[in-house]
Amino acid sequence: MDDLLRDDAKVREAFRRGQRWALTEVYRVYFPIAATVATRGSGNFRGFFNPSDRDDAIQNVFAAAFEEKARLRYNGVDPYSKYLRGIAQNVCRRMLEKSARFARTDGQPELEVPPDGVDDRLISAQQQAVMKQFKDSVDTEPDKTILAAYFLEGEAEEKIAVDVGITRYKVRKIIALLHRRMTRYLKENGIS
Repeated sequence: MDDLLRDDAKVREAFRRGQRWALTEVYRVYFPIAATVATRGSGNFRGFFNPSDRDDAIQNVFAAAFEEKARLRYNGVDPYSKYLRGIAQNVCRRMLEKSARFARTDGQPELEVPPDGVDDRLISAQQQAVMKQFKDSVDTEPDKTILAAYFLEGEAEEKIAVDVGITRYKVRKIIALLHRRMTRYLKENGIS
């Protein structure tokens, strides 16, 4: 199967440099992949039902794929379609996590203007302090590197595995362990 960025060195190098014509061509050629992941999903995710969520997901996929780090990270050997699909799955996963985090479950309407009192700022400062303490408590490798890369910088599991030099399976296990530890730490410190 033809793959524009893998097979055409001129387009690949222009893409890596961020030249507009190459970005436009990549968007045009690979748009169906991002649209498929946003519409049909992958794994347990069955795609976004809402058309505006789908459009947001597609645009977020290309925004992530066109960042300099992502453009330079593509190796030129593997199909770019596979690389972009991985980015798309990560973007959709983050969007779902974000919407689940802020979704109300009590049936009450959302406040139009969030309260901005002193109590809210104190709680936020307390949460930030507890999160910093948790981050500082993780002092072993590769846990410390994975915590920073995955939870703070939003790196993909594949990239972390390559950077750290371990398998993606091991990275997933460490991420799950860190997530459990963080949840427990937050509960122990009165934040849930």
